[in-house]
Amino acid sequence: MQSFLAQSIEYLYDKYGEGISDLCVVLPNKRAGLYIKKHYAHVLNKTAFLPDIMAIEDVVELLSGYSIADTTTLIFELYEVVKEVKGKEVEDFEEFSKWGQVLLADINEIDSYLVDSEQLFGNLKEVKELDSWSLNANEGLTEFQKQYLAFWKSLGTYYKLFRKRLEEKKLVYQGLAYHVVAGSAVEKVANQPWKKLVFIGFNALNKSEEKILSSLLAEGKADVIWDSDEYYLNNIQQEAGTFIRKNVSNAAFSKDNDAIHHVVENLLTTDNKQITIIGAAKNIGQTKAVGNIVANLQKQDPDLKNTALVLADENLLFPVLHSLPSKTGNVNITMGYPLANTSLSGFIDALMDLHVSSQKISSGAENYSLYHRQFLTLINHPVMGIIFCDTDKVQLSNLSKIIRKGNISFISDGVLKKLFTQVPAVKSTLSPLLKCWHSVEHALVAIEYVINTVKGGLTTIQQNTSIASSTLEFEYLFAYSKILKRINALIDDYPDSITSIKVFQGIVKQLVKSVSLPFYGEPLTGLQLMGMLETRTLDFENVIIVSCNEKVLPVGKSVNSFIPFELKRHFGLPTYGDRDAIFSYHFYRLLQRAKNINLLYNTENDTLGSGEKSRFITQLMHELPKVNKRIVMKERIANVPISANNKDHNIEIVKNEEVLKALEEKSKTGFSPSLLNVYIKCPLQFYFKVIGKVKEDDEVEDEIGADVLGNVIHKALETLYSPYLNSKLKIEDVSEMQKQVEPLVKELFEREYSTFELTKGKNLLTLKVAQRYLLSFLETEKTYIKTLGRSGNILEINNLEYEISVVSKIGDREVKLKGVVDRVDYSEGCTRIIDYKTGLVAERDLKIKSISDLFEDSSYAKSFQLLMYGWLFWKDGGRVSSLESGIISFRNLSSGLLNVNVAKERRVLEQHIVDFEEGLQSLLAEIFNPSVKFTQTLNAEDCKYCPYVEICNR
Repeated sequence: MQSFLAQSIEYLYDKYGEGISDLCVVLPNKRAGLYIKKHYAHVLNKTAFLPDIMAIEDVVELLSGYSIADTTTLIFELYEVVKEVKGKEVEDFEEFSKWGQVLLADINEIDSYLVDSEQLFGNLKEVKELDSWSLNANEGLTEFQKQYLAFWKSLGTYYKLFRKRLEEKKLVYQGLAYHVVAGSAVEKVANQPWKKLVFIGFNALNKSEEKILSSLLAEGKADVIWDSDEYYLNNIQQEAGTFIRKNVSNAAFSKDNDAIHHVVENLLTTDNKQITIIGAAKNIGQTKAVGNIVANLQKQDPDLKNTALVLADENLLFPVLHSLPSKTGNVNITMGYPLANTSLSGFIDALMDLHVSSQKISSGAENYSLYHRQFLTLINHPVMGIIFCDTDKVQLSNLSKIIRKGNISFISDGVLKKLFTQVPAVKSTLSPLLKCWHSVEHALVAIEYVINTVKGGLTTIQQNTSIASSTLEFEYLFAYSKILKRINALIDDYPDSITSIKVFQGIVKQLVKSVSLPFYGEPLTGLQLMGMLETRTLDFENVIIVSCNEKVLPVGKSVNSFIPFELKRHFGLPTYGDRDAIFSYHFYRLLQRAKNINLLYNTENDTLGSGEKSRFITQLMHELPKVNKRIVMKERIANVPISANNKDHNIEIVKNEEVLKALEEKSKTGFSPSLLNVYIKCPLQFYFKVIGKVKEDDEVEDEIGADVLGNVIHKALETLYSPYLNSKLKIEDVSEMQKQVEPLVKELFEREYSTFELTKGKNLLTLKVAQRYLLSFLETEKTYIKTLGRSGNILEINNLEYEISVVSKIGDREVKLKGVVDRVDYSEGCTRIIDYKTGLVAERDLKIKSISDLFEDSSYAKSFQLLMYGWLFWKDGGRVSSLESGIISFRNLSSGLLNVNVAKERRVLEQHIVDFEEGLQSLLAEIFNPSVKFTQTLNAEDCKYCPYVEICNR
């Protein structure tokens, strides 16, 4: 295979001989320049001067005589124009930037395509006026419609003033540079030392490029070399040939002109090719499949010197690198690694998020509070491992535990000082990061501190260990240092624009997105790893393209522009259809000289792909084999082998001496109804909780949880009823309780949350709900006392939060069983055991057919608890003639006391107690039986909310 660039150099050498060094070779991208040099050296085979080799953007900037400003400068300059036009009504920079970027992109296209801006913006204004037109002319326009139309009317003004402002500063955007050069290309080229410009490998030309090429061709100052294949060139149905056909039919590029050389081959319809289409589950499946493909290619070509690995989705760079075989050898990465994807960038993002959020929630610098979630994200970030030494990292972990255990939602300056007294080792390092950001200057100081401390940490790691820090990590720091200097310059140039921390954050993110860190290596040897656009003009025998999914290749119909589709088409501006045709050309051109092609796509629906293979693949499968019988096309689904460690398996825990000893210890401290219900639900969960003592991570609850709400209500009722124990409860007593409810509930919540956290949002609503629950409950209590009074009965409260424990004999073993009853009272000749529930409980939830059901089905947990309370009460000596055990549901107060109902019997009978005790004895005997293992539940539904579900791998 002879590549297109090799053919181009041979053609130029045949035409110009050693005079080729007087030319300027113009390419679509910089990457191709390396290959041009390689082929030139091969053809010439002696020492000689190279021609100038430049990318088209660099040539245009040079010829324009202006400097092309970076995007950040341009957006600030555009904002200055908007401020000038709008005056006092101008929005802040943060709001402007949301639409300013779109306008900037439109302006760039308008000039690149030499569009009459007055006509376009005039038409755009009229289109928007028609959108707002109404048949009822008497109604007039609303204020919003007037503002809407004023915006569209202003766009043309912004454009004119923006161009004028930049020209005064000798700055241009890329589209304007094209516009300037297109107006006098011949004169500008005459001032350069080149005999001719040779344009190689172009496809879709904007109007400026067309004009530049045609004017230079007319004056004999240019050569043009096209590249195509007959398969898509001669078939008007093939979108890959859209722009090549357009170029060839352009009179300015007549094929009769000696300066036009068209490399037209017929490889797609005649060449031997093996095309394998591979579907893989998710991106991880694709990357694993890539590793296998590369390993197989190395068997024929160990150096992989003619292999390209192309990423349609460039976010897969590092996953792909990690999946390559260890003996891959040289890998040349052309796309660079985005600074935004680095750990340092993630850390600085976390720091900015922390302070931006604090600005929102704090009413001023004196009330500056840090939100716990963002605070914990920051201090648990991997970069902290570089900043802190090993000893201090332990202290940092302790700080995280203190915040979680203390349920600290908002960390004010006072709270921070208390935390630092508990963990003093981290104070000096963390303080500069957590100081209030009063201004943008404070933010700059904090990020500069991050860069310096991370640099110091990396240096310390190098000095104290044998691990050498990656040069790339220092590149991250250097890149961020340059960004800070850039922001300082922007603040000097545009002091009225960067006024808030939020704007500062947006600028940092924008600058970071624009930076990619280069990978250093030998550029022309080994596996070539690149993005789709970097393949332009290049050819490889082996091609692997990853992420060939619809909406990735091509990217789809989404276009971020103020200019409607019809106006774009009318004025010759590019549409999404043109973009698809461009990528179609790149796709087919990359395949035309390749022999071995692997196209991979994601088969799953997720955020990074639709699960649908690209239509380019579908088109290839249905059309190409019909015209080329030498093509071997295969399609398969990649099967990534699953490690034996990942197989689903049952977990069984044998009761060895250590386990039995732990059970003995638990028998002394006691088993509660809830703990026994855990065993009934899942013996393995019981093991993790009791024997393994595996604790769930403490999480700070910034919103009041159901458990806290329940605790507050229980504590409030205990406090309210305590003065009236063992006496007849009167309506007046309950009325007195109602007066205390609101301040008491507030006080109880403030023990868990700060006053600040209880003044707004869901927490305030929950506080009000708790007060309403209690007031409603006390009101029903008054009604109940009144009803009792009519029949000569009374209500007497005997116990509150009544702790009962009983030691039971299980064979030769004594086992303690315990429980806490919310309330025991006496009414209508019956002792009532009452459990409060803040959740919804219905009468049907407490119905059981037989006592044995309680020990076989964990869904009867509430009934199990009530009957165990009854059993404990009887065993503790509470012998009474009549006993009820039930629940008062605060979400179902109208139902009163909901009693456990065994075989339609609402009261707890002695036989129920006897039957329950038998079941309890059997259950405990099973728990202590050495031959019975702790196993997983068979009911997978019970695993959904289990805290240990990840351990079980269910």
